[in-house]
Amino acid sequence: MSSPEKTPEAKRQLRFSLLSVTISSVFWVWAVANTVRGGNLDLGVASFLSVLIIHAILLYYQRKSGPLSSKCPRYAVAATHLFVTLNYLLGCYIAVATELIDEGRRTRFAVYCGVATVLWLTSSFVGYKVFNPSTSDSLPTSVAERD
Repeated sequence: MSSPEKTPEAKRQLRFSLLSVTISSVFWVWAVANTVRGGNLDLGVASFLSVLIIHAILLYYQRKSGPLSSKCPRYAVAATHLFVTLNYLLGCYIAVATELIDEGRRTRFAVYCGVATVLWLTSSFVGYKVFNPSTSDSLPTSVAERD
């Protein structure tokens, strides 16, 4: 079986999935460590794992058949990245509106969660575009082709 053609679209999808797997792996390990140390479930265990699983599956199919053009990948990517976004948004709420975070860490945790919320929300939109063949040509150069 021959290797699929590496079109600019396929390269963008591959890069986005590799980056997502790398980032979500690091934060998933961190969430598991927080859960083990703290005794409470860190929702990052589930949300980062969902990103990791979806992108691992997409990487498998990308390497097997080239660029993915069905609607399912873009919705799956957007949904899993939005799951992480909602997790961080919940962290913002917990930091600002509850007493669950120590007074000394509350501001730092709120800022961390706020920044992460914006970044993961952005990644959900970018991911949707990367896996949407009709709009992937309009992506900025930084996400698009960098050969």
